[in-house]
Amino acid sequence: MKIHLKTITIITALTGFLIVNSTLAQNLIQNPGFSTGNLTSWTPLNAGPGATISVIPTGGNPTDYAWLNNTVAANNLALSQTTANGSVIGAGIIVNYSFDLLGGSQANGGVDFIHIWDENSGGGVISQGPGLLGPYFPPASKWTTYTGSFTTVAGSDHLAIEFDATTGAATGSADQMGIDNVSLTPAPEPATLSLAAMGLLGVWTFRRSRKA
Repeated sequence: MKIHLKTITIITALTGFLIVNSTLAQNLIQNPGFSTGNLTSWTPLNAGPGATISVIPTGGNPTDYAWLNNTVAANNLALSQTTANGSVIGAGIIVNYSFDLLGGSQANGGVDFIHIWDENSGGGVISQGPGLLGPYFPPASKWTTYTGSFTTVAGSDHLAIEFDATTGAATGSADQMGIDNVSLTPAPEPATLSLAAMGLLGVWTFRRSRKA
């Protein structure tokens, strides 16, 4: 049975685009912009009287955002999320990270830190990705975007990210931090890029054949 060249071209194009849609630039973070209006998929740590985490429904970047307000001395108020098991398996995967921060009161030792970890299948930390990020002192007048990348290590199974509004031991220490648009995105493997390119080539070939 003969298969027409045009049919092969269409199949090639569709295959490439299906791969593009399913594997390229997938953010592993759930509820990255707090658009649910709450902390769904996120875990607060060390919250309590004087150390609160809330979602601000208006005035964010561009809408909702998380707000950490820590006025308890020597306290690490944190917001964290662990990605799905099996989301980044093995060594050598390049992961791009990005998040937006908004500053507030940072008095007497208050400071922002961000941790990103590689974890094994059992949830154990095996590497601190790009290393401890910070200290950050973002302006309160505007949002600041921070970006970077790191490479996973052997034994990696998934990732975790934690935002820390940390206070010092001095009386009156305080730290406030807004968080929005959090992203942990594995870069596509070369084989995936090749198949995606094959899909684009298929579409180009198909369009030329139709014109001919």
